[in-house]
Amino acid sequence: MINKSVILFYVLILSFVCNVSFAQQSTSNDSSDCSCVSLWGMVGDDFKVSFNDGIKTFASPFHYNTKDAIIAGAVLTTTALLFTVDDETRTYFKKSNSSFNDGLKDVGNFYGNIYPTVIIGGGFYAYGLFGDNDNIRTTGRMVFESVAIAGLITTITKSVLGRHRPYTNDGSTKFEGPTVTADYLSLPSGHTTVAFALSTTLANRIHNTYVSIGLYSLAGITALARIYDDKHWASDVFLGSAIGYFVGDFISGKKNKETAYHIYPTLNGLKLVYNL
Repeated sequence: MINKSVILFYVLILSFVCNVSFAQQSTSNDSSDCSCVSLWGMVGDDFKVSFNDGIKTFASPFHYNTKDAIIAGAVLTTTALLFTVDDETRTYFKKSNSSFNDGLKDVGNFYGNIYPTVIIGGGFYAYGLFGDNDNIRTTGRMVFESVAIAGLITTITKSVLGRHRPYTNDGSTKFEGPTVTADYLSLPSGHTTVAFALSTTLANRIHNTYVSIGLYSLAGITALARIYDDKHWASDVFLGSAIGYFVGDFISGKKNKETAYHIYPTLNGLKLVYNL
């Protein structure tokens, strides 16, 4: 078994490598451009941007083009097809127990919870905020946005569907319907969603091949760990990974800039602006 302190050390090292790799590409803003802007002002602006990004993410299906619709259809179709092999996949993973796999499981489960997001995203944001580097601060903000938005989508979906987890031994086709009971929150996988949202956002922002390989490897280990741990079916982790990836890609990619919705908090409520 791998001690959790070792896993935490690994995440810290990854965070350091990410910061170094990204810092090599980033240039600090001229101090004269933002010398009059308080730290709280920047935090407030980031909050507004995050709020708008959340609205744009949930509104994005209304802007789907043909390619987007095909991709969404392919994800749902693949998820449905995986239902046919969920039981066999579970049986296979139950036969693959070993101390090495147990160690990988610990790494994957840890990477898929909230701590790496807080450590890495918070590290980027604090470094960029106090170091006067907008690019790095934006990366930290995007990490939190991606994980929060993707996590919300997954939480709503799994609560509505109420799919029974593998360890309940009720079969892969048993659905409870709307519920908040943990035993029936299988589809999609929350850990996998978080892992892929985090990895995709960092990979898009850092643009370093080796770092990207490491990030997606961790996300993949998380997906496999959830099946190995008998917490999720294969279809659960596939849909979770798709949600995490596409939300992360939307937040940190070009699609976000193409949408036209903007919502601004005002003293009288919220102001919606739609740019044609």
